[in-house]
Amino acid sequence: MAEKTVRQLFEETPVAFQPQRAGRANAVIQFIISGEGGGNWYLTIKDKTCTVTEGVADSPKATLRIDAQDYLALATGKLSSMKAFTSGRVKASGDIALLRRMDNWFVRL
Repeated sequence: MAEKTVRQLFEETPVAFQPQRAGRANAVIQFIISGEGGGNWYLTIKDKTCTVTEGVADSPKATLRIDAQDYLALATGKLSSMKAFTSGRVKASGDIALLRRMDNWFVRL
């Protein structure tokens, strides 16, 4: 089976969203993904829904910067979020507490 692309993972993100885990979260989270196959996407978590938009959000609550290969490893469970952060493979800004909670809002597909 071929590896998924960053685009495919973002397209699947609303299906992987678990609203009961997110509670009353209300946030826009920006992803800036560098390298081959990367791009910019943002998640809008609101009213127990998750939508994905390609591009750059006006005022995200948090932003993640990561290389495409590291994002693929992170999203598929091959790289732990804690290791990604502590090793500097992910750069985060904004509401870091929100980002830490977000890790539990999705199931792996």
